[in-house]
Amino acid sequence: MNREIIASEAEFKNWFEKNFKNVGYSKIIKDNKGRFPDFTMLKENKKVGVELETVSSNFILHKHDLKKVDELVCIEEDIKIPITTTVINQLRYESRIERISATVDKKTKEMIGLILKKRKYRNISHVIERAIEVLFKEEKNEK
Repeated sequence: MNREIIASEAEFKNWFEKNFKNVGYSKIIKDNKGRFPDFTMLKENKKVGVELETVSSNFILHKHDLKKVDELVCIEEDIKIPITTTVINQLRYESRIERISATVDKKTKEMIGLILKKRKYRNISHVIERAIEVLFKEEKNEK
């Protein structure tokens, strides 16, 4: 079975907006535009808060509040979340990015904090990506 590949939450959101009726919802009442939960939907004549996650563990990673959402729709259920969960089996999630962890000392953490305060970078990952680009460019110039 060929499954459609989804590479990001934005792609998943676009897919959901086109296919929500196939998932069991009758209407999008409100797209919450990036706020939690992602959508307020109509299902069986009831309003339900719906959160979309490519993988269910992102629900925990993003620190979502179980009390403020009714249902989770995901592509992969890598952990059980104690709410109604729908897995979209006709999709396959293949991220363009890979999650890694890093350990830094207190001074480095403080420097990253100062860089983020300037609001030029979205998050710590963005800071690290840019630093690696700069270091890589320097390495190439030294050769």
